[in-house]
Formats: sequence, C-alpha cells, structure tokens
Amino acid sequence: MRPAHIVFWVCVTFGGVWLQNLVPGVDFLAPGLILAMQEERWPVSVWLAFIWLFIHEGTGSMPFGAGILWYGALAGIYFFGHWLFEARNFLFMFILGASLGSMHFLLINIMALLQDWSLPMDRLLVECAQQTLIFPIEWGLLYLIHHYLPDNRHAA
Repeated sequence: MRPAHIVFWVCVTFGGVWLQNLVPGVDFLAPGLILAMQEERWPVSVWLAFIWLFIHEGTGSMPFGAGILWYGALAGIYFFGHWLFEARNFLFMFILGASLGSMHFLLINIMALLQDWSLPMDRLLVECAQQTLIFPIEWGLLYLIHHYLPDNRHAA
C-alpha cells in the first residue's frame, strides 16, 4: 500500500470520528468502507472494517454487536446491490444511503428495546434522514479525493 493511501485512510478515520462527534447518529465511516470494498483490495477493507468496528463498539452506548450488525449488513447490501447496479454509480450510493437510513431506524429500535430505553422518535427519524442524505455525498467526495491521490493509476 502506498504512503498516500495510508495517509488518506488515516485522515478518513480521524475525520469520520470527528464528524460523528459533531453529528451524532450518523456513520461517517461507512462511505469509506464502501470505497475500500470498491477498490477490491480485500486486506485493506478487512483491516479498515476491523478498526472502525472497534471504534464503533468502544465509543457507542449500544450493547456489543450493534457495530457488527451495522457493518455486516452494509457489506451484505453492497455485495447484493453491486450485482444489480454499477458499483460506482451515484444512484446505487443513494440506494445504499436509504438502506442505511432504514437500517439505522431498525437497528436502534431493536437495541433500545433490548436495553429497555425509550427513544425520541423525531430525533431518530432526523438521524435516519441525515444518514440517507449524507452517505452518497460523502462517498462522492471520498471517491473524488481518492481517485486523484498521488501515485494513483487513475489520476490525471
């Protein structure tokens, strides 16, 4: 892996954690995982998923397993969807974002039920809408930045 790629993924990790602190309830690391899977460099994808999974599990207030379900479902939806759509299509990313928004609603409700929490439904719906809208935009920005990294065979 090239140094520019390592710096890119470190910046994505720190930026994603910082943005998740600013906008709670939205996963800013998920678009990076999709971008890593689109590169088809599986060791990089596995390592990033492993690190980001520990970040989610360690910093969140949900019981253990919510992050595993989140990233497992994200990978499953991506692998199923890229058979139907072009993997780098913005419409596919919007569908992935909508799926993540719906999955956020379902997963948070299930985990809150397990912990006997009551949730403000309006806040949860806002988080789902934010996840749906932010995901394709962030993926597009990450894709453009990654596409034009130095030493990239696609760079102009």
